[in-house]
Amino acid sequence: MTQEAKEGKRVFTLTEFLRAVTRLGARYPVVTLSLCCTLAVACIIFTVCCLKFKTNRADLIDPQAMFHRRWLNYTESFGDTSDLVVVVENKNPESIKRILEELGSKMLEEPELFRDVLYKVEPGELVEKGLQYLSPEQLERGLERLENFTPILQGRWDLVRLRPFLSLIRLQLISRSNSSLPVDELLQQTNLLADSLQQFLVDQNEFRSPWPEFMSVDRSLKDEADEVIYLLNDQGNMGFVKAFPLGAEDDFNGASKSIDRLREIVDEVSAKHPDSEIGMTGIPVLENDEMRRSQADMIKASLLSFMGVGLLLLLGFRGVRHPMLALATLLVAMCWAFGYTTIAIGHLNILSISFAAILIGLGIDFGIHYLARYLQLRHEGRLLRPALLDTSSSVGTGIVTAAITTSLAFFCATFTQFLGVAELGLIAAGGIILCGIATFLVLPALLMISDRQATPRELPTPFQGSLLREAVRKFPILITAASGLFIVWIGFRVVSFEDGKFDIAIRYDHNLLNLQAEGLESVTVQKHVFESSKSSLLYAVSVAQSPQEARELKARFEKQPRIHHVETLASRIPAHGPEETQLMVQAFEAHLQKLPKSLPQFPQIDPGRIGKEIEQLLNTIVELKKPQVKTIAPKLDSFLDQFENYSLDEQILLLSQFESRMMASLLAQFHALKKASNAEPISLTDFPHELTSRFVSPAGHWLLQVYPEQEIWEIEPLREFVNQVREIDPEATGTPLQNFEAARQIRDSYQRAAWYALAVISTVLLIDFLEKQKVITVFLPPLFIVGITALLLQQLGFNPSGAFLTISFVAMAMFIAAWFDFASVRNTVLALFPPVAGGLMMFGCLNFLGVDLNPANLIVLPLVLGIGVDDGVHVIHDFRQQPNSYQTSPSTINAIVLTSLTSMIGFGSMMIAAHRGLYSVGLVLVIGVGSCLFVSLVALPALLTLISSMPKSASDILLSTPVSQSNDVQPSQNIEDTITDPEAA
Repeated sequence: MTQEAKEGKRVFTLTEFLRAVTRLGARYPVVTLSLCCTLAVACIIFTVCCLKFKTNRADLIDPQAMFHRRWLNYTESFGDTSDLVVVVENKNPESIKRILEELGSKMLEEPELFRDVLYKVEPGELVEKGLQYLSPEQLERGLERLENFTPILQGRWDLVRLRPFLSLIRLQLISRSNSSLPVDELLQQTNLLADSLQQFLVDQNEFRSPWPEFMSVDRSLKDEADEVIYLLNDQGNMGFVKAFPLGAEDDFNGASKSIDRLREIVDEVSAKHPDSEIGMTGIPVLENDEMRRSQADMIKASLLSFMGVGLLLLLGFRGVRHPMLALATLLVAMCWAFGYTTIAIGHLNILSISFAAILIGLGIDFGIHYLARYLQLRHEGRLLRPALLDTSSSVGTGIVTAAITTSLAFFCATFTQFLGVAELGLIAAGGIILCGIATFLVLPALLMISDRQATPRELPTPFQGSLLREAVRKFPILITAASGLFIVWIGFRVVSFEDGKFDIAIRYDHNLLNLQAEGLESVTVQKHVFESSKSSLLYAVSVAQSPQEARELKARFEKQPRIHHVETLASRIPAHGPEETQLMVQAFEAHLQKLPKSLPQFPQIDPGRIGKEIEQLLNTIVELKKPQVKTIAPKLDSFLDQFENYSLDEQILLLSQFESRMMASLLAQFHALKKASNAEPISLTDFPHELTSRFVSPAGHWLLQVYPEQEIWEIEPLREFVNQVREIDPEATGTPLQNFEAARQIRDSYQRAAWYALAVISTVLLIDFLEKQKVITVFLPPLFIVGITALLLQQLGFNPSGAFLTISFVAMAMFIAAWFDFASVRNTVLALFPPVAGGLMMFGCLNFLGVDLNPANLIVLPLVLGIGVDDGVHVIHDFRQQPNSYQTSPSTINAIVLTSLTSMIGFGSMMIAAHRGLYSVGLVLVIGVGSCLFVSLVALPALLTLISSMPKSASDILLSTPVSQSNDVQPSQNIEDTITDPEAA
């Protein structure tokens, strides 16, 4: 006992403070409620006027994180909107093109909903600048070849008639063979001519040009010039329409209006084409479907939760009035919490908006504990006001400790890097404290008004768990041993033993698609697209400063085994600048400026003379003794043999048509070169805006979209892809990299928050259970040692983690406390028994049921920790009031059962959700809270009963602090607390 107590002086403890607050509220209930409700209304008005919403998933990530800064830099340049994708599947490519036209035209008619609709690439101006895509060396060789045709280009088209052409080849072969010059190119030309003649003789409707191409102009560019290029896969059985959605930024469902309208368009087109499969996917559609399904599921779950919790409270308290008072208290506290959120954060994001559900699940617990003890005291014969004061004395410190520990469990999340978790932690921490404050301000005032005329007989008798209390009292050893073995048996499933090694059996599932509802169209289509065309919706992005740099990066990326392909507009920009090619392109244009539009008329052809020319050419080739002769000679010989069987008129007609087509094909080649000889430099205006808007920023940066070889929703393929992308470009970003870093950050954040929370909760519990004069003795030395050690390590170049320093501080404080006041350490460990043992059981059950942890259900872990600590605190405070022979109080059992079951029903209602993420949240919380409930009502009371029943000699060290030093009960020292006043009569 302290010296002040020995001298009879009053010590103003937490218990006395709570009694004073309760006394004030009970004396002036109307004034208290008026002030509290006025503040609640003001908070709601302030919230409606000032609270903002951030709907972008990027808002959940710390903007100072390096990977997120790269993403923000990218979105500033290119925007962060991903494509809506409509997928059309049909065996006939022409049918797909017609459907793409229909879909695209309808979307283009609504520019207020869809931007940069891309489903085809129209023929553009690039064909007129095709020669600029060739290297200077290619252009130089082309000009040299063109020089050989100068007489023809000047008008001497008679030189390329069939007979002169045959004669020219023969004479050149003779000339080169006599001078030992190479004849391979001439033999190649002869082979082309022989193929052309023989094929034309067989089928006059099929003509093969005997002229080799002058220039190897980009074939894909020539194709684009000749026809419209649609977005089809390589097999031609799947087509795509891409567009950016336009929507309101404050809509939690994203661009819902655009997506809804696109679904209507797809339905309209699908009705006209029943033989085709048309579906929607894309990142905006996936996110929209997820938000809508989760919201619909949450509405159903909330209705079920409200009815279930309401029914449970009615059964637990066996009445209506008192549960309504607890809910009214919670409502006021939540209004305050909204005001606090508006002041402290100023906005809600898609994660922190769940704080209301958290407060409903945890905030109601304080009122339940208060009401359970209040009703017990009234049935024991206490009058209204004394019962309120003694309730605050007996369970008040437990409520305060539970509120602080639960609040700190959430507040520790603010030390994490994941901004969404940090903001949720700060909001939930403040909200829990406000719920605790409302329990001592609002609830006593409500009870003072509600129960003013009620006698103890008229008050309901809550559930008391008599059978459980009696069983624990009679068989503490058996129940302690049995429950301990059960906890160990279940908890042992957390680890696995393989190949002589122990490992954690709980798996963390990173795949965000596994959170979606089964059979969701956007997910199904996305998977089918990848399986059919290796076209992933997810791609990394790299930014280059120039087209040349983009092409170099593309080549390096595509050498990586986990990268399928790279898309960039820089591939469509000439590799050589106009300063290297412009003069030669202009030379082409000059050579070809006199081309005729059509060929002149020539005299009738003479089949006999042409036959002789072919025969002479055949003889000349045979004499060359070259390997190519074995290929060319049989073709010419076969032509001559078949040609002789034709009549003269047929020969004339055949050769005339062949000569005409031969000359026309050469003229066409010249016209194609002339058409591609525009020397004006290529600019971005030559490309469709739908392409340039995706790949070139207004500042002139060039984008590369890097597509994966494998599906990268799973963590291992994603990790390999991210590593290989960063190997080429450490500054790369994109949705896959964001998903990878965010998933790792949120997992690490929850783990780090759990360690911090455990350390802070242990500290608060130790402070609560210590004799107050020993608090400084216990905590000051560890604080000094840890601080000095941290400074020394930093001087030596080491940077110890905050978690390590925090755990070291708590461990030293526990050791010192055990030396001076072992009972406080014992009580702290026992209060932590429900969340620790319950958490172990929870993980064991999850492994047994095959349930993985995921980014959605991780939010349950601080909830389970908070609920478990709450239960443990109340049991230990109940134990401290019965140090000689412990039996769980009826009010404690009632309160713990109701608080746990309300949480299990409230959150467990999410198990009806089709959204697998929400389902897993409900399932994990039901298992976790149920495990903590078992430990709190069975294992821990049995252990405490066993401790209190030990012989005095064996339990001197273990017994709790004397009641005279306890903070749990303070005798009424004010005469007005023990008499019946007019309001309490």
